[in-house]
Amino acid sequence: MSLLKKTLLLAFVLLLSGMILAACGGEPVPVQDKNADFVLALPRLVVDVDENGMPTVAGLSPELLALLGVDVSQFALNPQVVNWFTQANVQHIELVQKDDGIYVFVNGVLMPHLGWSAQELGTMTALMSKLGAINPQFQTVLRFLIPFIQHTGLDVVLRFPLQPSAEEIPLRDLNAPIETVEAQDVEPMAVVKARVVFDQRGIPSIMGISTEDMANAGLSGLRNIGLSPETMARLKEAGIYKITIQTTPRGLIFWINDEQLPSIVWNDEYLNRAADLYAQLYFMPQYETQRELVKTLLPALARVDGEVTFEFPH
Repeated sequence: MSLLKKTLLLAFVLLLSGMILAACGGEPVPVQDKNADFVLALPRLVVDVDENGMPTVAGLSPELLALLGVDVSQFALNPQVVNWFTQANVQHIELVQKDDGIYVFVNGVLMPHLGWSAQELGTMTALMSKLGAINPQFQTVLRFLIPFIQHTGLDVVLRFPLQPSAEEIPLRDLNAPIETVEAQDVEPMAVVKARVVFDQRGIPSIMGISTEDMANAGLSGLRNIGLSPETMARLKEAGIYKITIQTTPRGLIFWINDEQLPSIVWNDEYLNRAADLYAQLYFMPQYETQRELVKTLLPALARVDGEVTFEFPH
């Protein structure tokens, strides 16, 4: 089945389940502009995934959904992934879509997540379309959906099987407001600034010294670093002459030319939680070094004043 058909089918399943939940009661996800021409705010939708990866949506079993003409088997998760989450005691993952982004909760704890505005969503879609990263049919669907995304409130929980001896972790309290990232007035622990310029051949240079120059000076490992002619041509055709990545106390920000894309929202606490989650998922002895490295480096990102700019011919 094509991506477009899968997306439309998934939307239908979510809408159907949301209507059932709404009929049973439950508070919808808050939507900021309730007076817009279009508003869709649905209650929390819980999807229970069994050990084989098969989903039961809002209490509707795969067999019952099949009677309604909906085959959810194509949305089944890999049983190995489900078993991994069970062993790591990842009991549930919750995604909450609001007008300003998608919030991610693991076992009820908010993690670094995606933030956006309508303009940033439009910029990202236009960029992916120019780069050919989206199927042409799906491009039309995305352009159609973006105005609606800003006025849609969704809350989907994926709940996984419990370990036999595990204590059940409650879902996020719907009556408690979602945390917001507060501005932090702290001195950076490190400053990283770099401007990387690519020539017509796709070879990068910093301060006028190219990787080709470094390779000729004896650093042979840098000889093949660069972009292919095909990539350079695609960037030029798309009108992309600059990509900027910034790290700030509030998150990771991306710019294409002078337009901002959706960002990754974080702070010290969110990054510490992400490091803890990595350790929880990769609990095996062979990952001990990686766990220590992630626990040290990941939380430090919020204290780095970083900006890397990649410039291309235009």
